[in-house]
Amino acid sequence: MIKIVVAGIDGCLGSAFIGLTDTLTLARDAIMRTTGVEAPFQMVTASADGAGIIDGFGHRFEVATSFEEISSCDAILAPSFQPDETGQAPSMSNLSGVAAWIRRQHSRGALVCGAGTGVFLLGEAGLLDGRRCTTGWRGIDELKRRYPRADAARGASLIEDRRVVTAGPPLAWIDLALHSIRALCGDAAARIAAEFTVLDASSNEDSLYQPTGYLSGLNPFLLEAERIVRQAGDKPLSAYDLARALSTSERTLHRRLKQACDESPKAFIDRVKVETARTLLETTGKSVKELASSAGFVDEASFRRAFRRYAGMAPGAYRVLVRARNQPKGHVFALRKTAELIPEMLTQILDSCVNGVTLADPDQEDAPIVYANKEFQRITGYSLDDIIGQNCRFLQGADRDQEGRARLREAIEKREHVEVTLRNYRKDGSLFYNTLNITPLFDAQGQLLYLLGIQYDSTARALAEAEIGALKARLAALAGDDRENHDGN
Repeated sequence: MIKIVVAGIDGCLGSAFIGLTDTLTLARDAIMRTTGVEAPFQMVTASADGAGIIDGFGHRFEVATSFEEISSCDAILAPSFQPDETGQAPSMSNLSGVAAWIRRQHSRGALVCGAGTGVFLLGEAGLLDGRRCTTGWRGIDELKRRYPRADAARGASLIEDRRVVTAGPPLAWIDLALHSIRALCGDAAARIAAEFTVLDASSNEDSLYQPTGYLSGLNPFLLEAERIVRQAGDKPLSAYDLARALSTSERTLHRRLKQACDESPKAFIDRVKVETARTLLETTGKSVKELASSAGFVDEASFRRAFRRYAGMAPGAYRVLVRARNQPKGHVFALRKTAELIPEMLTQILDSCVNGVTLADPDQEDAPIVYANKEFQRITGYSLDDIIGQNCRFLQGADRDQEGRARLREAIEKREHVEVTLRNYRKDGSLFYNTLNITPLFDAQGQLLYLLGIQYDSTARALAEAEIGALKARLAALAGDDRENHDGN
């Protein structure tokens, strides 16, 4: 049976801890009554030693067992913590044992969720490194400070990235409870749970329930400026407009933004708009054109330029990356047609290949890589997080003046097989010669599905050929010198 663990930790918010247990219990019973099936999941409360916990206000709550008694589970829900005297999340340094247990469960396949300041515990477990995440408005800057490798998003209600789920405000445990039910038991069960427990299932298909966040933080001026930019929606917003809405001058606006975030008003406005669009890319099916309009950019081209500047990739490639991150099989099943083309057994075969193997999706903007096997990662030194969503040209860095690139581009445009050798660069910056074989893959109707790339490190051969060429040139030069000397005599 599916097992969901509610983590009991000293110093947590008692309302969040008991709220999670009550919501899950009510949801479980509602699903059983509505569907007539047996209990869809088991809810277990646990603490570090199995003893009761004391919340941030001194109230005691009993638990069913200890963390170590739970060998495996399907989901872990960490409640919010009582803030410290500064209003921030308390130190997590004394929770290293709990963090280690959470990390082990995640490595075994568990869905790990944190609400509000509970997200900091996930950071202590090392699960936020390189992951998109969020927390409450008040704590987002502190989260970035403590865990600088986290990709923290301001203003997002709930984010899932590779089985790590984070939610914003303290009462976001409602979101987490419903999200875990949907992830583990399906949409139908989650809909029943939402309608019964919160009485108002959201009309947004991408989220069952989203409580209203709170607008408070360490810099009220900055947060108010962000709120104005976000609420502008599809209306263009200039620095003058923002200054006027904040009841200040453009000069003062420029000075205060420079002090708060080291940005000009235009850069600030564009970044907030892009951050809003980035969240929508993660949570909705809106097209890039629709996102450009809803974010208030004058046209799609300016939106694409701004998105590349702040996100480091094209919007379409970013959406592929986000979808791929949440797939259980190392990004293989990033899209529906990928699952049809590559079953799990074939994935295992590709991972055992001695050559690097990639799949690029020509239907997505800039034909991003949606699958890379283990050998490709070994050859290049890049991880899946670095690779997925990128066009294969990222390996060439700034070394773009290569004859093979033109041949490669022409063959792809004609949908033909091609083999080229290119100068590529590993993650550590070292040069290697990559012999790349591109084969278009078509379905039974002749529609192009993927570009299959097979590559191997041909550095030794390339260097040997270069040495042979240089030697031949030297011998030819010497022979020419001998002929000149002979003729001269």
